[in-house]
Amino acid sequence: MSSEEKVAKMNAFEKWIYALKVKSWPKLLVPFFFGQCFGYYHSPLPSFTIALLGLSFTVFLLGYIVLLNDYADINVDTIKRKLFPNDCSPKTIPDQILSKQSILVAGIMSGFLSILTAFILEDYTERSFILFFSFVCIIVFAAYSLPPFRLNYRGGGELLEMIGVGFMLPLFHFYLHLGFHFDSVFMFLLLVSTLFAFSSALASGLSDEESDRLGGKSTFVILFGNANVRTIINATVIINYLLMLVFSFLFCAIIPFALVIFIVFYFLYHIYFILKFSPSAVTNAFSAQKEYKDHLHKLIWGSILLLSFMMNLTYLNRAI
Repeated sequence: MSSEEKVAKMNAFEKWIYALKVKSWPKLLVPFFFGQCFGYYHSPLPSFTIALLGLSFTVFLLGYIVLLNDYADINVDTIKRKLFPNDCSPKTIPDQILSKQSILVAGIMSGFLSILTAFILEDYTERSFILFFSFVCIIVFAAYSLPPFRLNYRGGGELLEMIGVGFMLPLFHFYLHLGFHFDSVFMFLLLVSTLFAFSSALASGLSDEESDRLGGKSTFVILFGNANVRTIINATVIINYLLMLVFSFLFCAIIPFALVIFIVFYFLYHIYFILKFSPSAVTNAFSAQKEYKDHLHKLIWGSILLLSFMMNLTYLNRAI
């Protein structure tokens, strides 16, 4: 069955699930979990309600980002579908899965709900900057694709994603529990998270290189070339591996040795495949690019989740 036939058989619920790109949600849910776990671990009065409201905020923010990004990228998505009708998955608006009006309204409503959730969080926690943080998140992600900034079209999209996803989002969720009381462990791993977010943002542009160029975007891939961007991604991954070794040495008192060994081998396993598929992930080599990005994201999401789970287990052991 072709992708067009699958789309034709979708019901309304399935169309919205497709439009929301649920498979890409770990990009924000993992930073959410990272910030929440470390905030929960350090908080003298950890709150499940804060975690649940924080999750709601993140889900609404995801809807806002995904839907309005599709609305802003109608032109480049249409170009890509015409260039690669058999190698490119259907796009929400160009393939008429949903109308652009419904995507716009749903995206705006998602943004409003995320701000409303932040208002509830500020009232519940009595922390003064939560609403401000939420507005910054909304503005940062709006500047990514929407006028007047449209930094994703002007060479700044990857840097904005790095700051928003890797730094601001986990910081926000940590702040919900503990305010501005950041310890050295969290700050060290925040650096790792930020570098990982940068490599993920760079990788996102690989499969859209030709359509982005024709659509007028100025991504890192367009500006510096496919090969150079892959080199930067690979270097960033290796730097993060070295940082994790340093982290394991500096904070060995709180990290079980068995977990350190597991994470080291987990890193090496995915780094091997990242470097293996990297030379083949050239322009329009969609299959190799998919393998390359899959291992990159498994490395990013898996390692951060492992460390976050470790902090929660440490908290439970301490509580017992």
